[in-house]
Order: sequence, then structure tokens, then C-alpha cells
Amino acid sequence: MAPQDQGRRRFPRYRTDMKVTVLVLGPEGHVTVNGLCKQIGEDGLGAIIANELSIGEMVDLQLSMSLEPTPVSLRALVRWHNRLQHGFEFFGISSEQRAMIRDYCKDHLTEQNRI
Repeated sequence: MAPQDQGRRRFPRYRTDMKVTVLVLGPEGHVTVNGLCKQIGEDGLGAIIANELSIGEMVDLQLSMSLEPTPVSLRALVRWHNRLQHGFEFFGISSEQRAMIRDYCKDHLTEQNRI
């Protein structure tokens, strides 16, 4: 969802600074790209990453959430990009994963962080 479409989101997004690793399947196997998640919600996130990805590309995201001892792994589609800024929509996440993200937003991010 492009930035101008934010009013149509099903779930609110919150500003954050969280490490994210993006695993991309390339012609020679998986490529790992590090980045910084700048906003997150129950249905997706926005991140700055070092490589420009294609819209519609399926990736694996590894999120370093503060409460979790190991990164949370999520599948996502690239919905938009503007140079190195990317919008990802979670794909096929479990209700447990969605609840984990909801709890993170509720417990660590305030209404002042809401976008």
C-alpha cells in the first residue's frame, strides 16, 4: 500500500526502530539484506533496506522484537517501494504471530507513535 493509501489500512501503523532482515530468493539462492523497520502494524510494516526490491516479490522477514529471544519470521509481499523505502504486507501469518505484533505495538508503542 503506497503512503498515500494509509487511510485505507485495516490496522493502525506505529513508528518504531527495529532491526529487520529480509531474505530474498535470487537466481543463485537466498540473499540476506539487513534493514531498519520504521513502522509496523498487524498487517504489515515499512522498512528501509539496502537493496531495492520489486513490487509483488515474496520475501521472508526476520524481526528482532524486544520481547522475543529469537527473531520472529514472517512471509510478506512487497507492496510498494520508493528507492530504499519499502512497504510489506504480511502473507499467511498465524493468529499467534498477529497477536505477538499486536502485543508489541500495545506494550511498546504509544498513541504518539501512531501514524
